Parts: sequence; structure tokens; C-alpha cells
Amino acid sequence: MSEPTNNRDFKGQAWACFFLRMWIGMRLMFAGLTKFLSKNEEGSWIFDQEKAGKVMGSITETMKANTAIPENMLNSYALVLPWALLIVGATVMLGLFTRISLFLAGGLVLSLSLGLMLLPDDTAAVERGVEIIVVGLALMTVKHNTGAVDNLIGLAFSKDDDEENQNI
Repeated sequence: MSEPTNNRDFKGQAWACFFLRMWIGMRLMFAGLTKFLSKNEEGSWIFDQEKAGKVMGSITETMKANTAIPENMLNSYALVLPWALLIVGATVMLGLFTRISLFLAGGLVLSLSLGLMLLPDDTAAVERGVEIIVVGLALMTVKHNTGAVDNLIGLAFSKDDDEENQNI
């Protein structure tokens, strides 16, 4: 008869955290990538910072026309947002500084929600609300975080059982 495993890597909460982290990270990273990616003359995908400027410029113009947010704030936000989406998405997926990364992910989604709520047709804000719920669930399960760089760092700096027994 086999003994039940107490390994936290096989518990449901660990997998829930892992899948939520992957979804949030992919969602943010791909949202950032779509601002940069364009096809060149040969039909290959390239990372194009000019395209990001055009995409964000279009979004900024819509926000200027429909909200009272100051233009300098919109321009600063438009400059930072694509990079923030990429970086935060990658750190969430990797599980690097997981709690902080998830907190920043929630902040990004909340900031997007604010802008969308100020527009006349704010139905996309509801979608961001669902994303906020997903980030909240990930934060609730983060103590069961598995498959993360944080865990590797923890393993590298934790004491071995032999070291702990010598201190007794």
C-alpha cells in the first residue's frame, strides 16, 4: 500500500496558483507584445518600437477626446504601459518576486480599468474586472506557489537537513 504524498507540489492549490500565474503572465505579456509586433516586407514578425508608439498614440487620442485625463499623464502612461505589460507579465510567468509581480499585475489591470470606465462605452471595463478577480485568486493561492523562480532561490539559500540537525 502506498503512502499518500504530502509534497506541496502535487496539491490542488499549488496547481491553481501555477495555472493562474501562467494565465495572468501570458495575458499581460501578449497584451504588451501586440503593441510592438509587426510584419516586415518579407512577412516576418519583428519587434517594432515605432508600432508601439502608433498604437499607444491612437489609444491616447481616444482617451484625450473622451476623458478629462491631462494629456501629459496620458502620454507618460502610453510610454510606460507596453513595457510594463511585458516586464510584469514575464515576472509573473517566471514566478520572480511573485507576490510583488502579482500586485503590480493587479495595479496594471486596475489602471486599464480606470481608463476604460471613463469612456462612453465602458463594457471592456467589465472584462478587466474579471482579470482583477483572477489576479486576486492568484494572490490568495500564492502561498502554495510552485514552479517558480522564487522557489529555486529559496532552495539555493535554505539550510540542508544536516545543517539544521548540527545546530540542535
